[in-house]
Amino acid sequence: MSGVLDQSLHELWTSTYESQQDTINIKISETRNRKLNSFHILYNPSAPNSPSPITNTTFSNFDDTQTKLNHDDQVICWVDFDNEEICQEKPSEEAKEICDEEVADSYHPLYITPTPWVRNQCFLALFPEECLPQAVSTELLTLAMNIFRLSKNSSLRLGYDSLGANSDVNHLHFNVVFTESFGGFHVEKVQRNLIIESSLQHKNADEINMFSVGVRLYELEYPAKCLMICPSVEINEGNISDGTESVGNVTGMVVNQLIESNVPHSIMINGDKLEVYVFPRAFQNDFSVGKASFLDFSGVVCTCKEEFFEAADDGRCAKYLEGLSADNEIWNQTVGYITQLLGKLYN
Repeated sequence: MSGVLDQSLHELWTSTYESQQDTINIKISETRNRKLNSFHILYNPSAPNSPSPITNTTFSNFDDTQTKLNHDDQVICWVDFDNEEICQEKPSEEAKEICDEEVADSYHPLYITPTPWVRNQCFLALFPEECLPQAVSTELLTLAMNIFRLSKNSSLRLGYDSLGANSDVNHLHFNVVFTESFGGFHVEKVQRNLIIESSLQHKNADEINMFSVGVRLYELEYPAKCLMICPSVEINEGNISDGTESVGNVTGMVVNQLIESNVPHSIMINGDKLEVYVFPRAFQNDFSVGKASFLDFSGVVCTCKEEFFEAADDGRCAKYLEGLSADNEIWNQTVGYITQLLGKLYN
């Protein structure tokens, strides 16, 4: 890991934020932070509190007239996963390594987030010129996790909100966020109950084994339904790439099932431990507290309502998350699908 992102992101982010004030919907200077026993609450009066233009949608219904990521003046920097470098200037077409046949390493921009709840929060956009919809696949998820190779900061997290999960941008992107001010996310600290462990080694001896690191799937004792996927072994410099492939592959199986079932979802990824948290969601209809994202599901409740900020306790925050979560039927279908699939294919 190069740590190149740690060296310059803050300065580049601040410069872009100050020069793009007319495009920013939240002024960070107005954000207030309140810590509870289990949650953090962020309050900003200018925070979004209305439905996304992309709601209750099917994932096959891609409308590319929605908000796009194509303004180069809002780019903080470009990341080169292949060479573990970043640059401020847009690479020339000759410098890019984009393969039309399959997803390959290339340059990808980090955009200033129009609604930043914390400093240095930005969008990692994958192939914005390809106009990919906000529906992640195994390959794209694994590619996005390469951002962790550019940082040695253990507080770096990736967040993702699908179509129907309040994503206002229907171009494939992830949120990049640092959690120092929160001491990590609350969801990472709760009790975990093992659902299944898989070696990812095929039962059929004629099949070629593609993965050398197994995975574990956990259900969390948490207000929002959450499936956590992580390697079955300790991760180090020697096996982090193999672990990323394994975790990304199984996460892709879960997300594909959610997409096929038209279930909105949020994802949070802790790259330091290669832990992926998948939150199946209900379509949000009540925006009286705020417009929920992966931050809320991770334990940082973001609100535009001062009354909620001042009065809410852990119980009220937990009830809020529970109401945003998928119902038991969807949860049981999701867990049943992945456990049966892993049990059928692998030892």
